[in-house]
Amino acid sequence: MTRNFFIVVCLTVAVNTGMGLIVPILPTFLKQYGYTVAGLSLPFLSLIIGRMISKSFAAYIIQTLKNKATLVVSFLLYGLTFLLYPILDDGRGFVVLRFFEGIVEGISIICLTDLAIVLSSHQRGKLMGIFGSSFGIGFILGPLIGGVCYEMAGMNAVFYAGAVLGLIAAIGSLTLPSIPNVPQKKKQGWIRAAIEHSHFFPEYGPSIIRRAVFFSLMIVLPLFATEQLGVDATQVAFFFSASAVISATLMPFTGKLADKVSPNFILAITLSAMAMLIAGFGFTDNVYMFGLLFLTESLCFAFMLPAGMKVFADAVGNHPSRTVIVSAYGGVTEAITLVLAVLLPPLYALDAHASWFFLAVICLVAALPFIRRATGENTIYVPSKSEA
Repeated sequence: MTRNFFIVVCLTVAVNTGMGLIVPILPTFLKQYGYTVAGLSLPFLSLIIGRMISKSFAAYIIQTLKNKATLVVSFLLYGLTFLLYPILDDGRGFVVLRFFEGIVEGISIICLTDLAIVLSSHQRGKLMGIFGSSFGIGFILGPLIGGVCYEMAGMNAVFYAGAVLGLIAAIGSLTLPSIPNVPQKKKQGWIRAAIEHSHFFPEYGPSIIRRAVFFSLMIVLPLFATEQLGVDATQVAFFFSASAVISATLMPFTGKLADKVSPNFILAITLSAMAMLIAGFGFTDNVYMFGLLFLTESLCFAFMLPAGMKVFADAVGNHPSRTVIVSAYGGVTEAITLVLAVLLPPLYALDAHASWFFLAVICLVAALPFIRRATGENTIYVPSKSEA
């Protein structure tokens, strides 16, 4: 792993740590502004809309400023956003800031993903496993730091920690070189670009699942754990941290597996297993059984994500419109997440079990192309395109 790839991984950890900081306190924070369970979708909605809108101009900004300046500015604005949260006095201001946070996050994630693809031309499965583990590490550190700050110094300390994190990440971005080979952006929105490059949709499916599972758990798990399983709100972070430990620990090794075993075979097995396990979440009211199912699903996720990221990176790595494709499919992901943010809270309020079943169906649909491809395919020692 090169120095520059390591920095990209660290910056991705920073973004995901910032996203995870407020997870343990989010229901409490929002309910103090009078949000109902169904109303919890509004702040998520504003975040996702911001991220989705950012996909329309993210590639242009990256092409104009180059990757280094884009990341420095993004992280400085990210830190500033966290500084503004403590001065809010109503829920509307929180929704507006979440929208702005979504724009900044959306641009930085596209930039980091594009860099990861460029810098992983050799041993792509291994490196994408390491890159994928950065999401898990961030999800370990985020809820953990957020929970500790909340317990020791109150809610505002959580936001100040996010501001410091943004500053540190901006300084770290300064150590990256400017990558000159960023493809030019075509003059079209992300929707038209996604339609033009729609043949990459199956390859990007696992990345969509990563986001769908992540956001769905942020919305549903705190509610399900406290209301159905009787878990204290301050202990919800342990579920996220345990899952993230599994992902962060295993992904560098499961990424190596994706260089030796057909990624299609890995994805067919793991996505199908995730669908069954997530469906099973809704059929238990025992915290220990739920924990067992949850940790097993996290294990499958750790095998799924590096293989999925490798499949997509192999498909678009040398494409002349690489950045445009990454940005366009980022928009697709945000649109799907938008549907989840709108649908899941009222669906949970109607029937807690239905929300888990809905997420399981999404995983199963994503598995279907890989089940078809894996049928009759030689699964062992398939050479990586990046190693050919």
